[in-house]
Amino acid sequence: MKIFDAIYTSAVFLQLDALCDAMNAEEFNREDYKQSLSQENAAELDILLRCCNLVLGELSGAEFPLKTCARARSNNGKIEYSALPEKVINIYCVEANGKSLPFSEYYDCITAPVCGECKVTYSFAPPHVKLSSVSPYGGNKPSARLLAYGIAREYCLISGMTDDASVWDNRFVACVEEEARGRGNKVVRPRKWF
Repeated sequence: MKIFDAIYTSAVFLQLDALCDAMNAEEFNREDYKQSLSQENAAELDILLRCCNLVLGELSGAEFPLKTCARARSNNGKIEYSALPEKVINIYCVEANGKSLPFSEYYDCITAPVCGECKVTYSFAPPHVKLSSVSPYGGNKPSARLLAYGIAREYCLISGMTDDASVWDNRFVACVEEEARGRGNKVVRPRKWF
């Protein structure tokens, strides 16, 4: 999913018609949009992009964690978070020599009964995205629609439109539950004719 699609969809949801028209214009440049937009539209787009980063961070901390594995070196049983390439949210597993090890999490490190090379499985915070970026999530979940609902909610909160924010929050939560649950388990039974 492209970040542009989610932000454009949220602009449509929020009825920001001038911004939508400017984003559809032929001279619009996703890489350097501040040059091709008016100052007012560029400010609106900056707010939507900020909201997008907030929503991606929220999703990565809850229903849609970004998981990865990385090799790290343990010094006297301590693995510093700074030794891992991404900003850590949760630690799921520490392995050494193919065996899972007990570990403890602290504010600056993980401790495990191992010295030397080990493999850490963890979830991480997504990097800040730009308008021309692709979603840090592979595949189609979370969808552009889900991200657009969250962006609309955050935009309404920032703008002081709390009633509208509540409406978008309800849609966002319902969409998160739907996509986190998945759709594969539903089966429609064939009709029987007597």
